Amino acid sequence: MAKILLFNLISFLLFSVNLAYGKVVTKFDWLASESGPEGYVMQVVKGDFIYPDGGSLYVPNGNTLDNGWGDGWSSHVVGPDLKPLPKSLSITFFSYLENKFYQGEFDLPYERIVKLFTDGYYSPKEKKKITYTEITAGITPGGSVSVWVTGIDKTTEVFHGKANEADVDWKKVLNNPEITREEFVKDEIEDTITKEQYSAIKKNGIPFGLWEKYHQQRYQWQPVSSGFEMIDGLVKLIKYYNGEEGYLYVPLDENLAKETRCVPKELHFNWKFSEEKNLVYQLYFDEKEVFELFEKLGKDGKSLIMDLKMVDSDKGKQFGVLLKNDEEGIYFRKVKVKKYRSAH
Repeated sequence: MAKILLFNLISFLLFSVNLAYGKVVTKFDWLASESGPEGYVMQVVKGDFIYPDGGSLYVPNGNTLDNGWGDGWSSHVVGPDLKPLPKSLSITFFSYLENKFYQGEFDLPYERIVKLFTDGYYSPKEKKKITYTEITAGITPGGSVSVWVTGIDKTTEVFHGKANEADVDWKKVLNNPEITREEFVKDEIEDTITKEQYSAIKKNGIPFGLWEKYHQQRYQWQPVSSGFEMIDGLVKLIKYYNGEEGYLYVPLDENLAKETRCVPKELHFNWKFSEEKNLVYQLYFDEKEVFELFEKLGKDGKSLIMDLKMVDSDKGKQFGVLLKNDEEGIYFRKVKVKKYRSAH
């Protein structure tokens, strides 16, 4: 996959005529992957990204997943490098914590996916324009399904839907009569997630609807910095709860400021501490707190500012994060801040 980063966008973009449909089909070098939310145990039984001409690329299957929502787990290099982008997804999967199968056939926003790959984006890490190289299908308990396109510095959600419960032959997961379904399910859960995670789920239940919430809650918000110099004005990584990742140069231009974004999970930037030293800051938001503050201050479509503040105090420089609208502001109390000296 790394080889495509050696070329400009045009070097791996190919147009070919699909005579059966009488239209141009755009082909790219991309791989398929799969994803499941951390703390839960999922498995793709069978999945296919289906091309406009009816061909397909399979979604890797057979792995127990709890790798993190939006993070691709595996990818297999099969077929030609250049291939069409998918117009639909067919997927069957198993939820271990529910001991249930789900199945779904979904139309994907083909024109949007083509535009994203064709337009590409600027990568701060590569310092040039590149494009996406992976398409990932995500699955959750309750049947939620998301699809993301991913490249260096960027993951963009392009689809979210709901699969239906299905009656699937257990042999599709395990064809071994010496191990019962109940035994295998229990063993896979205990081998994949921690005792603490398993105990919490048994006590509180599975939070059905959580991944729809991640997808649906979007706000017109932007980060700014006060009291310190953020290197290149770059928030170099923002991880969102809906599985997206990206970066932002602050302050945002007028068009970017008007866009809505999902609720942030992590935020990383570099602070120019002195001429000799740069510090890396990594912020990790508490899920309950960050959603409560966004819901409270972003109510009725209010635009939000997340002010990353460095202030002088009798204890030296103190860091805080303030979320505010035009009327009020509230400091985060539970955000975890990690900092260390940059190697650059």
